[in-house]
Amino acid sequence: MDWVGAEDGYLYLVARIGLEQVLCDGCLSGGVPEAVAGVASIAPELIHRDGGTSEAYQGALTVAGVRYTFECLLFADPDGSYFVANIARFEPVERSAGARVASAH
Repeated sequence: MDWVGAEDGYLYLVARIGLEQVLCDGCLSGGVPEAVAGVASIAPELIHRDGGTSEAYQGALTVAGVRYTFECLLFADPDGSYFVANIARFEPVERSAGARVASAH
């Protein structure tokens, strides 16, 4: 199952913001953007900083009751803005009561 695509579509439908933006903002600030705060939360951990151009994070993102583990790499543009360069891992690990996880069958 393409969990990245599924959650990207859901977040865009709910708040007009994509998964990459949620991960980027969440990793940098420790909280999800206000537009998705009602359906998502994040617990990021900085695992590597190379001295200014990239940062690697891992952690958990919960969206609509489904908890995902993730690893992602953020790059800094010369103007100081960040973007997600790579999502190395994004997979569901648990769900709360009432949340549904689609089957990969």
